[in-house]
Amino acid sequence: MSASAVTSLDQNKQLVIRWFEEVWNQGNRDTIAQIFAPDGVLYDGDRIIRGPAEFEKFYDRLRAVFSNFKISPVLALAEGDLACVHWFSECKHLATGKTAHVTGTSIVRIKEGRFVEAWQNWDAAGLAAQLSDQPPAQLY
Repeated sequence: MSASAVTSLDQNKQLVIRWFEEVWNQGNRDTIAQIFAPDGVLYDGDRIIRGPAEFEKFYDRLRAVFSNFKISPVLALAEGDLACVHWFSECKHLATGKTAHVTGTSIVRIKEGRFVEAWQNWDAAGLAAQLSDQPPAQLY
């Protein structure tokens, strides 16, 4: 593998890590339009988010419910034009004041330094259980 291929792969991983750091941890909304391509698509579970403007609405909805985001990369991998980051998040639920911990995985296709396609899955059920007043049900 050539040194330029390694550099390109590392750049893609760093771009995804930069996204989490600037957009979520620092609350820098301007980074969304810088990195999310105008025709980019994010598949977040069953939700499809198209372009920076739709992502900003999604972002604003989450920011209205949660604060104090701290997203940390656990593992970053890259191959070809794809970068994958498994992450751990901590945030505060504004309505209850509870601190929540969530894990997730984001896979991003990068073209010319921008996100053109992404798939994201995170533990929404675990988050709901943490915010519930009910004890967690046994799954098995």
